[in-house]
Amino acid sequence: MADWTIQNLRVDSGALCDGPVDGPGLLDQPLYPLDTALEMADGLCDLAALTGTDRYREIARDAIGVFADATDRMGVEVAHFGTVASRVLRPRAVEVDSPAGSDLHRAALRLADHEAVVVPDAGSSDAARLLTDGTVEGTADTPADLETLLTDR
Repeated sequence: MADWTIQNLRVDSGALCDGPVDGPGLLDQPLYPLDTALEMADGLCDLAALTGTDRYREIARDAIGVFADATDRMGVEVAHFGTVASRVLRPRAVEVDSPAGSDLHRAALRLADHEAVVVPDAGSSDAARLLTDGTVEGTADTPADLETLLTDR
């Protein structure tokens, strides 16, 4: 779905439009809704962390970048814009080597901040790693160690 949206609703500027750019009536005048772009960019940040595909984060950066000079005209959307911009510029992930539902994975879901992505089944060592922009900031072997790692920052 993300790839289809990128291929079909992304324009040269990097913005995401709400529909086709040609057609009868007003269909040839697409809109570029901020809320939709933020939701898509937020999802693309998750996809980048889960798949290791940096292209998704680059597209997210372009999608919200077209609104960067409009923050003075935003309402409550500015909070979501700030969150997504932070996720694009400084991606954080907690990679958990154990499978989804394990104690370490559940602890990561409970403890990670709202800007971090929790990635289950990321390796084979039964540990968890905090990554910031691809750099390992620390590791943990138990839920208690993970709590210390995530809350002492």
